Amino acid sequence: KQWYQRRVRGMGVGIIEKVALKFPRNFWSEKIKDSQFFGHVPSTEELRGMFTIFYDLTNPDGNGPHVLVTVICGEAVSYRKETSSSAIVSNCLTLLRNMFRDVPNPTDYWVTNWSRDKYSRMAYSYVSVGTQAKDYSTLADDIEEKVFFAGEATNRRFPQTVTGAYLSGVREACKIVERGFSIPDL
Repeated sequence: KQWYQRRVRGMGVGIIEKVALKFPRNFWSEKIKDSQFFGHVPSTEELRGMFTIFYDLTNPDGNGPHVLVTVICGEAVSYRKETSSSAIVSNCLTLLRNMFRDVPNPTDYWVTNWSRDKYSRMAYSYVSVGTQAKDYSTLADDIEEKVFFAGEATNRRFPQTVTGAYLSGVREACKIVERGFSIPDL
């Protein structure tokens, strides 16, 4: 439907890449104490948006796994598009080694690449110029009770979140069941 395509095109989309690093031990707590995150200010304008905040995802009891997650955002996203995951991790480790002593190599890592994902090419939606918050709700409208839409961009209360995406999936599943459609066994 044309009205739906106009609404989709009107929503803004953004990209934020995440880098998760799993370490054999926690090397950052002594310096950051009880904080669950730490950051740094890039030394040049070109590095703005690159690894500026790190989140400690280690279990609160201190038992592994020891995981740090950081982001690549803003203008730095274009750097991610052109750079391998291993090079991203290497650059991130260089930064961490300038901030902390005795940083081990990660035992595992994961680097997102939303801009190259053929099904999304984005990470989140936002209300752009010319759209309104109610457009999130409009995007949730089904088409002739045959096509149903879920995702964070269809949840006005929790846009831009995994919670919003999950709840919208539950919402659409309920619509399907309430309308008496059968769900095939998988």
